[in-house]
Amino acid sequence: MSNNKIVPVFFACDDNFVKFTMVTVRSLLENASKDYHYNIYVLNTNIMERMKQASFDIVNDYDNATLEFVDVTSYLDSISDRLPIRDYYSKTTYFRLFIAEMFPQYDKAIYLDSDMVVKGDISVLWNKEIGDNLVGAAHEQAMVQTDAYGDYVEHNIGISRHNFFNAGMLVINSKLWREEAVLDQFIDLLGIYTFRVTQDEDYLNAICQDRVAWVGDEWNVEIYENIKVSEEDACIFHYIMWSKPWHFTGVRYEDYFWKYARMNSLCDEIVNVLETYTDEQRAKDLKAGERLYALALEEIRRPDTFLMLKRNAKIQNDFKLLKRLKNMSEKGVSQRM
Repeated sequence: MSNNKIVPVFFACDDNFVKFTMVTVRSLLENASKDYHYNIYVLNTNIMERMKQASFDIVNDYDNATLEFVDVTSYLDSISDRLPIRDYYSKTTYFRLFIAEMFPQYDKAIYLDSDMVVKGDISVLWNKEIGDNLVGAAHEQAMVQTDAYGDYVEHNIGISRHNFFNAGMLVINSKLWREEAVLDQFIDLLGIYTFRVTQDEDYLNAICQDRVAWVGDEWNVEIYENIKVSEEDACIFHYIMWSKPWHFTGVRYEDYFWKYARMNSLCDEIVNVLETYTDEQRAKDLKAGERLYALALEEIRRPDTFLMLKRNAKIQNDFKLLKRLKNMSEKGVSQRM
């Protein structure tokens, strides 16, 4: 099969989350065009063989799809001397940044979070033109609809709340990521500045600023506040924050999640997660949301925002210069631009 008929789709998860990943995979394959072959990769460090086999059984129902579990431990080891933090191994959310370098056979790739249901034909997303942009993405509704988060990205990162993307669904321009060393930019920035609100999403937006192709919000319909895309038009439902159907009942559009969960052999385990999840745990989840909101307000007030560093250095994305300025500051040297 020619490469232009292959759609590579990437996920990243741990052993506890893979059963939810496979709900997303099932929904994707049920609704995907039969004219394409879907190479599905799950980036991980610790998934047990039992869970892998259950996942293979799901994908084996389709003759136009393959599944591969890719252990990224050796890749992490190969770049460990460049990574400024040691708990990187447990941060599966960052694995998406490795896709372009680890899979040089692809010039383009799709990344999906594991708390999604794909209602539309993923090949339509694949065929969207993203030009010389670094990513194709949809708007982050938390920033658009909640002032604290919108103010945070505008005052701290320097990006309009209307131009900030959600990183749960990405069409990655892998060719340009390699040519422009996006991974190196991320590693440099990781050692210079700590984003604390949406973390990996903040880093990606800072790096990809003004290089985003907006593919349509129907491809990442976040279950959050005012859902602006109609149920009929929605192509992906994204159960963000406290809208996890396996933790809460009454979640909007949860029927789609359970439809595909029931098609999987792992469904009983998912039901058990919901049934054993306590009110105390749910209250903790909601409290975490309150803390995130408070953190956004706190970050707005900090004097050394990322935007201020960029302005003081009179640069846009020269993270290496930022690093030099930071090192000089730590040594007590006053630098004037």
